[in-house]
Amino acid sequence: MKSRSLPALLTALALSFSVYLIPIYNLHAGWQLLGVVLFSGTGASPLSVAWIAAALLIQGLAFVFLFWVIRRFRWSRLAALVAAAPVFVIVANYGLLYAIPLFVLVENDASPEFGKLELVCSVDNAAIAQVRAGSDLGLVRAGEVRLIDTHQMTLSILNMPGCMVTSQGAPDLGLTVDAVAPGGHLLHRSKNGELRYFNLETGASRPLDAPNGASNWSPILSDDGVVLAWLERVRLQGSPHSHRIRTRNLSDGTEQTINLDFTARDQLELIGASLVDGPFTIAKFRNEFFRVDRNGDIVRGPISPEHLYDARWGFQWLENGWVGWDGYRSEGRYYIAWATPAGRKAFPIPRGRGLDSVSIARDGSVIAAAYSSNISIGNVEGAIVLVRTSDGEEIFRQKLPRFSRTNLAFIGDRHLAISRTESNQALVDVYRIPHSGE
Repeated sequence: MKSRSLPALLTALALSFSVYLIPIYNLHAGWQLLGVVLFSGTGASPLSVAWIAAALLIQGLAFVFLFWVIRRFRWSRLAALVAAAPVFVIVANYGLLYAIPLFVLVENDASPEFGKLELVCSVDNAAIAQVRAGSDLGLVRAGEVRLIDTHQMTLSILNMPGCMVTSQGAPDLGLTVDAVAPGGHLLHRSKNGELRYFNLETGASRPLDAPNGASNWSPILSDDGVVLAWLERVRLQGSPHSHRIRTRNLSDGTEQTINLDFTARDQLELIGASLVDGPFTIAKFRNEFFRVDRNGDIVRGPISPEHLYDARWGFQWLENGWVGWDGYRSEGRYYIAWATPAGRKAFPIPRGRGLDSVSIARDGSVIAAAYSSNISIGNVEGAIVLVRTSDGEEIFRQKLPRFSRTNLAFIGDRHLAISRTESNQALVDVYRIPHSGE
């Protein structure tokens, strides 16, 4: 009996590896073999580990089934094996593409809705534009929100009281807005891709010439809209500096250079310029932030927010602190982190969701955030939350449907604009926030 069982055992074991030839359908890559899917997994991530465990379980079941057929061959058993093959394919596809990712990547968000906001006014046929506006709450302090007219695809400015809307009026406005500053200053791409500067006060629009030798030139605007600023890597032999900030005054065209004392290996990104002479905010790699003055000396920071993975374009200075949030994560929870005189705190976003929009009240007392599903499976709800920075407690929560992609923006301290869609019409509602978040 043992002599008959051993060959059957080895044969079943060898044939069980055929499960790695099961076709797995991926919406992006089409049909792939199970073995290829496992081999192309991302390292030792929780999802990859779960996939491997599931594949071994499928192989184990296949081994048992095959051993049962081979040890005492019967045509009926072979027929059962053939009938079971499609079941293995279906189970493998359902498990690897739906059940396992949903279990591993998505966290149950059971927090109930609570709190109420007072609706003040609304703007029809409009959506909140997500724009680069520095790292000092410039638009919030000025009480401005940039809107997109969803019918005419033009840019406008929303102010309070009364939801006053002023057309940005930039001619030849393309699909890309590079940067904005309070008062109607705008960097944008024209319809032919040319970078232009527009000043609402004067109504003047003009093209901007890139500096000599610059490629992929992407300057930012200072908070007062007077200066262009950009970061360059220095490639001159014998130069003691590897990075420098360049500025250009938009009124007279004069340029200045600020040398930075960093190594060539440092990955720097300029994310904010307060005034003509700075200070300038720089992100180092993904998650370190500091300010330098007109001499290139660090005057604030460096700050490395805990919990955050990549906050390069999710960082704002407060008067006595800062707020940062994840713009991207490959896995795990997104976080909002902050530091105020009351201490350092962090607010986790349930797994399976990404941050769509974050805004901070002018006085730094409240953070508003909207998040929604960042995976394509399951009915994963999102939410709008308001969090008090003094103690990290939620003061408002409203659930959002799947893939809502809601944008929001504070207007000063006590008004919050939130975009929504009703009957295929885009609207922006403005709510009054309770004083001090109470």
